[in-house]
Amino acid sequence: SAVASFDTRGEISPALREMLEVAADDLIDAKGRAIVTAGQDLPAEIHALVAAMNQVLGAAGKTVSYVPAGADEARDGLSDLAELLGTMRAGRIKTVVCVETNPCYDTPTALGFGEAFDRVTNRIVLSISPSETAARATWQLNAATYLESWGDTEADDGTIAPIQPMIAPLYDGALSEIELLALIAEKRIAEDYTHQPSGYEAVRSVWQSRFDWSDFEKSWRRALHDGLIAGTTSRGDTGGQAASSLYANVAGVLASAAVGVDPSSDALDVVVTTNNMHDGRFANLPWLQELPQFGTTIVWDNPALVSPKTADRLGLKPDPYTVKEPKAQMAKVAVGGRWVEVPVWIMPGMADNTMIMFQGYGRREVGVIGAGVGFDVQPIRDAAGTRVYTGAKVEPAQGRYPISSTQNHWSMESRTSIVRAVDLPAYLRHGDLKEEKVSHYGNTAELNFGEKLGELSHTPPNESIYKNPYNESRSAPAEGSAYTVGPQWGMSVDQGTCIGCATCTIACQSENNIPVVGKTEVRKGREMTWIRVDRYFTGSDMHEPGVMHHQPVMCQHCENAPCETVCPVNATTHGPEGLNYMVYNRCIGTRYCANNCPYKVRRFNFFDYATKKTKGGYRPEIPEGTPKPENINLIPPRLREKVEEIQKFKNNPDVTVRSRGIMEKCSYCIQRINAARYEMKLQNLEHIPDGFFQTACQAACPTGAIVFGDLLDEKSLVAQAAADGRSYGLLGYLNTRPRTTYKVSLSNPNPRLRKPVEDPFHHGGHDSEGEHGAEEGNGHALFIDPLKKHEDSGYAGSLRVLGAAVGVHA
Repeated sequence: SAVASFDTRGEISPALREMLEVAADDLIDAKGRAIVTAGQDLPAEIHALVAAMNQVLGAAGKTVSYVPAGADEARDGLSDLAELLGTMRAGRIKTVVCVETNPCYDTPTALGFGEAFDRVTNRIVLSISPSETAARATWQLNAATYLESWGDTEADDGTIAPIQPMIAPLYDGALSEIELLALIAEKRIAEDYTHQPSGYEAVRSVWQSRFDWSDFEKSWRRALHDGLIAGTTSRGDTGGQAASSLYANVAGVLASAAVGVDPSSDALDVVVTTNNMHDGRFANLPWLQELPQFGTTIVWDNPALVSPKTADRLGLKPDPYTVKEPKAQMAKVAVGGRWVEVPVWIMPGMADNTMIMFQGYGRREVGVIGAGVGFDVQPIRDAAGTRVYTGAKVEPAQGRYPISSTQNHWSMESRTSIVRAVDLPAYLRHGDLKEEKVSHYGNTAELNFGEKLGELSHTPPNESIYKNPYNESRSAPAEGSAYTVGPQWGMSVDQGTCIGCATCTIACQSENNIPVVGKTEVRKGREMTWIRVDRYFTGSDMHEPGVMHHQPVMCQHCENAPCETVCPVNATTHGPEGLNYMVYNRCIGTRYCANNCPYKVRRFNFFDYATKKTKGGYRPEIPEGTPKPENINLIPPRLREKVEEIQKFKNNPDVTVRSRGIMEKCSYCIQRINAARYEMKLQNLEHIPDGFFQTACQAACPTGAIVFGDLLDEKSLVAQAAADGRSYGLLGYLNTRPRTTYKVSLSNPNPRLRKPVEDPFHHGGHDSEGEHGAEEGNGHALFIDPLKKHEDSGYAGSLRVLGAAVGVHA
């Protein structure tokens, strides 16, 4: 129908324009901006249609930019490689050089690169780590890391920027990419084979020939200082001009599009894409292996994903989460004569009769960490490298496979109103609401919009049973108390901005020397991450889930911290700046604090993860005359001391490396707070300015959802966020007085598709379980406790279903 909606001149028809405008209304956010994006795995026809939608939205030149691509950038690299393979098989190529690539693994098996590669006489591979291609090479060359290498870049807009090394070379003889290419191209190599070009000299010589600078040395140093060459931007945003060109060509692109039949249980659509491992290059990084994947929160594996209904129909249901070690059903997936066997997991919200598979796993030659992790799905891909396949046959295979997912770990059971979301009209109407409540005992409390959406709207004002020594009262800090003197640190998380990417988790892990524990220990609930990203669905049935919401949860640094009152040795205490301290050398590992924490954000070291080598250490010495096994990880004794010293670089020297038996949790990056305090004194500042430093999670967040600073500084971002009407405290009705607050998520529904909710405070009835019902048509989410409603569903093993309700009241 989309193809038929364009006339012969390539202009959009009124019917399709109206359809796009209806969709466009649903895409405009609270600030009047809108954009449609297409996934990188989708074909060109979809991208062309998306370009047309952005033109109707008026997004071109505003929220979306178009940059013309050069001829080389638009080439199909895989087709070029296929052409090269024919020459390799014919024996007309004597030498192949692979520079930091691994085509023996990450190209489609149907392409047959490995077999063609074996027919080449000289096979040279430059790589940092072991790889399937390096294992088949005749020469393996050590590559320098990007931190040791010189180079340069040219951005999409033409901006030229230098790459300069951050550290001196760690090992002698390691070559960067440009140094190897310069060595190969060096004409004097036959005369002087000891000559090794320098990356520094190579970059300088190229720049000297390209730029007509009167004072090259001065301009060179300026470029290194600034990080780019000013004035080199040549291909700016063409905005509406490029959009109009794309828009006029949409009809022609769509006319050649092959429109297939709808997928069915007998002929599934299969999408092969990437996740944390990318194309496999990150498979040996344990932090990424143990990072819970988006949506499923699975670690150390890549099961194929299907919807609950599809799993039911095909007999591929995984074990329920109540099983101690849940397992997934193995399945055989075949398309076009190619097939793979993979475990299958459930992802609510996916289209029925569709399967998503992730590449980058099942590596054979990669190193200690990634070897044998997951399943290689490259055999399912065709020689053209297609990402989307139709007509796939999927049937159960023999066996079930154990899966480790963190979804049901550290859950805040039987809690409601954890994640809160409302429609934009409701916020515009009630966002400035402030309601004062008075209890029977005369206690008062003022509720804002976000707080009134939760339990505090129908509970008496909170008052502590004891006086907090830092606020000298049973409620808010009294005048002159420690908590009225700055700085008082706090954090805010905007749930409307968070996209659930878990970048904050990795940033925290690297900043605070948090170790990985492995797939087996994760399955026991022993993962060590200080920030978890919980994922919730709206709706009452996981077969038909609504919107997916994300919520990063870390230590809330409660002013009335429940963990502190139960620690028998005062290992966890409070400081005058509002931080919940954790004194490692005082902790005796009773774990009372973890049991008493309603947010479940404390982690216990069961083993010496940080001081032991993952998957064991080095092999013992092999006596002379004994056949030596093939072991790419065997490091000669003369190099071990150097390797041990370099391995220490993985740790942040400003943070203690914890041992077993220690409880730990988020510290609000106290090492960065202290560093800022020292720098403040050196610069003769009266106080730490807002933005003077950032926590690791805040600095890494790509959407700016996390802000941190002094709550007493009215101009600080965190103080403004805390004072916003959308702000509320997680489980605030417990009177823990958390220093971390969350912002209610906003949505802007198209009124032609769904009537927006304008009165979020309308209460439904209560059922026998004490849950709030949702009246038909009022747009309220149904509140369901997953432990009561879904423990036998067979699906909860893959996600925390409808856990704490997403809605407007509790």
